Amino acid sequence: MAEITHDFPLADIVITGDINQDVVEQTGLTQIVREPTRGANILDKIYVSSPYLYSIVRVVASIVKSDHKAVVVFPDSSCAPQKTRSQDVYRRRTSAQYAEFLRQAANVDFTNPRPMASSDPAVNAKTEFDHFYAVTLQLLNQHYPERGITKTSQDPAYITPHTKDMLCRKNRLMQAGRVEEAGALSVCISQVIQNCCRAQMSRYNGKTDAGGMWATVRRLTGRQQPAARVDGITAMTLNQNYGSVSTDPHYIAPNRKASSEETDVPPQCISEWQAFRTLDSLRPTAAGLDGL
Repeated sequence: MAEITHDFPLADIVITGDINQDVVEQTGLTQIVREPTRGANILDKIYVSSPYLYSIVRVVASIVKSDHKAVVVFPDSSCAPQKTRSQDVYRRRTSAQYAEFLRQAANVDFTNPRPMASSDPAVNAKTEFDHFYAVTLQLLNQHYPERGITKTSQDPAYITPHTKDMLCRKNRLMQAGRVEEAGALSVCISQVIQNCCRAQMSRYNGKTDAGGMWATVRRLTGRQQPAARVDGITAMTLNQNYGSVSTDPHYIAPNRKASSEETDVPPQCISEWQAFRTLDSLRPTAAGLDGL
């Protein structure tokens, strides 16, 4: 310390680690870690020559297996990772909405009041589909209107817009003194989070893909490691590389398959019951291009 300050009077000095308090008395440095780093004790410390060298000091969970926490410091607020917010659109679904939707949908007439009388069957089919989608989307927007909710970059992966909406409702119920309703909603929230985590974990087999399984665990627990970056490797360079190695200069396009119009196969029609069974047995997935 004496040699450094003599040769470089304006140099900033930082000493980190599990160091005794005697360092402060012998060197005059300032200890800036104020939160416990192991249990209830502050064992991992940072001593600086200037107390204004680091304006942000955070104690976070370590990404390695250790009973010590990690200490992260930033010189100013502009260097700290900023929490970003995004506005997500979702549709709230409750039992009352389901009941009202089924009650009204049972009496909806999907008959097109202005059908097309064209000699081309494709034109008539498109008109009927357009009318069907218009009526269906009107029912969807009437009973399940779109809502906006704000998510942040610090939210765990299992916090979906639907889950965050339930968390906001639980907070409002607690503030209003409706503790029993908030407790019942907490049980639903816990079940939704468990189902989400279970669904993400079920994609990996711990015996054959342990790396993918632990990556999912770190992502769900908020301990996801930052992605490694290699200088000179970008999405453009990867696309160019794989495009060059995957291109066949002697490629010959296959012959076109004869369509149903070119052959004399009669068109196959389905009954109303078959159409109902097909639509009724659809798996619950994300909305497609039709918005349903």
